[in-house]
Formats: sequence, C-alpha cells, structure tokens
Amino acid sequence: MTQFREVIYQKDFQVSRHGVLAGDIGGTNSNFGIFEMEGTKPVLLFSLHAKSQTVHDYGALVADLVRYCKEKYGIILEQACFGAAGIIMNDHSLVKPTNLTVAIDAKAIMKASGLKSLTLINDFIAVGLGIDYIAPQDIVAIHTQKLSDQRHAQKACLGAGTGMGKAALVWNKHFKRFLPVASEGGHADCAAQTPLELNLLASIQTELAQPGCPISWEDVLSGEGIKRIYKFLGTQKKYPETESSKEIATHGFQPDLISAYALKDERCRATFDMYTMLYARCAKNFVLDMLALNGVYIAGGIAAKNIELFKQKSFYEEFIRCNKHGDILKQVPIFVIADYNVSLYGAVAYIQLREQGIV
Repeated sequence: MTQFREVIYQKDFQVSRHGVLAGDIGGTNSNFGIFEMEGTKPVLLFSLHAKSQTVHDYGALVADLVRYCKEKYGIILEQACFGAAGIIMNDHSLVKPTNLTVAIDAKAIMKASGLKSLTLINDFIAVGLGIDYIAPQDIVAIHTQKLSDQRHAQKACLGAGTGMGKAALVWNKHFKRFLPVASEGGHADCAAQTPLELNLLASIQTELAQPGCPISWEDVLSGEGIKRIYKFLGTQKKYPETESSKEIATHGFQPDLISAYALKDERCRATFDMYTMLYARCAKNFVLDMLALNGVYIAGGIAAKNIELFKQKSFYEEFIRCNKHGDILKQVPIFVIADYNVSLYGAVAYIQLREQGIV
C-alpha cells in the first residue's frame, strides 16, 4: 500500500459513512483532501500526500487511498474531483500533466478504485473556485484600492509552483456568480525588458538546449526558475561565498533554501528581487490581457511561503508600470492566497456546480 503523509484538520471528527474526495495533482506533489459536507459547506477532515514523481499508476494510488480511508476511518469514498496541471481532454476524463510523464485517466482510476464518479479539471479552475471557500484571513490583501463600479468585472488568478498556472474568473449573470475559464498562459513567452533579463533568457535557452526557442513564464517563475535565476546571477557578478551559499550549493540549489535566505544573503536577495519583478510583470500582463479590474489573486506554493516578497515596493511598482494604463492598474486589488488547500476546496465546489448544471 502507498505510504501517504497525513495531515488532520478536524480533530475528533465524527465519522460520516460517505465522504467526498478532492485531489490536486502537480509536478511535485499529489495532494488529496477528504471532505464532509455540512449542507453545502465542504469541511476538510484530513489530507493525504504523495510525491508525484514516485507515482507510476494513479489508479493504484487512488485505490490505496480509498482503501485506507475505509479501513482506518470507516469512510466510503464514491465521488471525486481532481485538479491537475495540464489541458483536460475527453469530457473531463483524461489529462497528461505538463510536468509528469504519467497520464491521469479518470475511467481507469474509477475501475481500479471503485469510485462511482471522478471528474478531472485544470488545477487553476480549482483554485479559482476555491477562493470563495477558504477562510478570509487566508486571502492576504497586498493592495486594496478598487474601482467602485467594477464588482462584476473579471478577476485574474495565477500562481507558480512546479509550473505556472493561470485562470480567468468571469461573472455569469444567469447564475449570478463568478465562473473560472481555463488558461495555459503560464506557457506564454516571458516578457524580458532589460539586457540582464534578456541574458537570463539566453542562459535558460542554453540550459534547455533549445537555442532560439521562446522562454515561457513557467521557465522563469517556477521553482526551477528560482534555481535558474540564482545560478545565472552567479555568472554575472562575483558574490561573496557565505555559509548560506555553501549550503545551497551542497543541496543542489533547492528553491526552498534560496527562498529561506532571501532576506539575509546578497545573492539570494538579488535572485528574489529579479523573480519578484518578473512575477509582477506576469501578473500585470494577465490583468491587461483579460481586463481583470476586479482583482488579481496570486496562488501557488511559492507565493504562500513568501508573502512578504509580494509586499515589497518593487512588486507594486512593476505591477503598475504601464505607459497608458498605469492609473487603471493602481486601482486593481492584489491578493495572495495563503491557504495551500484552496484547490482542494475548489475541486469539491466543482462537484457541486456540476450537479447543479452550472459547469
């Protein structure tokens, strides 16, 4: 049986015979939440976690998970929805995640696990739907000035982790709610503006052995992107060797370590200065692309762990830097989502909306 890491959210919860299974499958982690419904409100009881790169068969993985929940808690899982980083095909039943080698086939998983229903959705569709279900304190306001007449204007949702995801939230006047629209904008070309940034992209092209191939936002703003910026800056300037830099090199330039030392190590700080600038530009471009005057929501593991970076003056200054629409951008609210489980809540919300015929 698969070894899951388990996190309990509701201590001493009363076991309900039936639960709802939500999943968030990314390039690094496969996270699953077991929910109980209190009326229309999803309550996260506990979550189970596996490393995605170790999973060779999601049917077997989910079968183990379903068995574990039944044997340990007496919970029967029949309904499920998984968000995955990739393009969803075959009427929400198949996805080949962008940063994994294994496909996720809903029909095969249902056959292996005994689930009666399983819907696959894009991971940022799940994030967009989950915003309304997480605690208000987990939506951290970075900038709150707002255009007074834009309550039904679009919202933008984006975030970096192993990859870079985006979704638009569009008001549906028939159902009187915001509904997400999928995007693969994380794979759009990164917009370099300075010689240093252009040199960074050239170095990534060399690293990827793809000379002349456009470098995407994901190539720069993901966890791998942090590593690439750090290593690139080391070729541009002689930084003093420190205990931090030794540790980072010893551990293979792990992004979490570079992040941990961002406030006290010069090279780490320069890495995140550049990273923050590019992240702000990516967010600005997405807001302008879809005229998201109702706000931009920044999600993903990197943002949740580094909220202070988005509060820096440099992030906001780059976000509003625009030749003709800077005054409009100044009035777009900016939020960082601190609850990493937002996509699990969104997956449960999708099940509810599908039952209602809304999606």
